[in-house]
Amino acid sequence: MWRELFLAVAQLLVASPMAWKELNREKKNQNDFFNRFLYPIFGLIALASFIGGLWFTRDGDLENALKNSIVSVVAVFGAFYIVSYVLNETAARFDLEQDKQRLQQFTGYSSVVMFLLYCLIPFLPEFFILWLLALYSIHLVHMGAIYFIKVPARKRGAFIVTASALVILMPASIHALFSFFIQ
Repeated sequence: MWRELFLAVAQLLVASPMAWKELNREKKNQNDFFNRFLYPIFGLIALASFIGGLWFTRDGDLENALKNSIVSVVAVFGAFYIVSYVLNETAARFDLEQDKQRLQQFTGYSSVVMFLLYCLIPFLPEFFILWLLALYSIHLVHMGAIYFIKVPARKRGAFIVTASALVILMPASIHALFSFFIQ
């Protein structure tokens, strides 16, 4: 399971067109997607946030580590469901059929960069420039729109802008909101 997870993430980052084609051919069912990809990544984010909040921050203590872990998991988990829901509800605007499962998989795979950032940032909290890597999500969304979702060419630009903005901004917005309320 872990080997498959790291292989899928590496392929999406290094050879995204080939990875999207392979993901399209595999036709994973929803349980495999959640249990072998999404939930383990969320677990890694929780662990990284806890360890980073405990040992790699200035005011690292158990309370802050738990808060950081909860906020990070809620941000990525909530963003995943909100983005996939919005994309499913707006599918008709992009000449797509509403397919909740397919769009959830698209959202999960195209959010890989954001998931990795949420795993890395707790260890490098003052290295803010890392957040610029989130822009690579635009490329993942673009390749996924072509090879996985198969958005028609005339609607692809609008879909890429919408999906990219959602994938990048939604976790950050939820994280900022919950960080504000939990402090």
